[in-house]
Amino acid sequence: MIVSAFVEERRRTLALTKPIPGPKGAISSMSGFWLIPQLSIAGLADAFTTVGQIEFYYKQFPENMRSIAGSLFFCGIAGSSYLSSLLIAVVHQTTEGAATGNWLPEDLNKGRLDYFYYLIAALGAINLGYFLVCANWYKYKGTENNNALGVEVELVRKKLLVDNEA
Repeated sequence: MIVSAFVEERRRTLALTKPIPGPKGAISSMSGFWLIPQLSIAGLADAFTTVGQIEFYYKQFPENMRSIAGSLFFCGIAGSSYLSSLLIAVVHQTTEGAATGNWLPEDLNKGRLDYFYYLIAALGAINLGYFLVCANWYKYKGTENNNALGVEVELVRKKLLVDNEA
């Protein structure tokens, strides 16, 4: 989102300083190829997140609940779409009467889409912090048994050593 904000800031600056006349106002003279870095980063992030999340669900859910795990993944995507719509509505309501103007108007050259991208980046950083807290507290399925088994094996090994010395 930070890359998107930088690109949008550059696009808006070019649209206001070196505009190309268009049917509905000024058009930015910036090439569309500037979208490639931000869309590539977003695509890679989505791919890695999706694979990791589905793998986590399938490994950590009980065997008979794995289909529910898959459906929870897609319910999470649907829920995030609703939250995205809510965020856009809140930004519209909040910035409508602001001194800087609406961040997301019909004419993007009059708005501040870059501020919106910075807001999403800040929310992502908060989400990362929350994830790190939850990940620190989480106990993976089977780790308690593995530790107990390791202690048992160590005790049996020590007992065998003591028996062999006697």
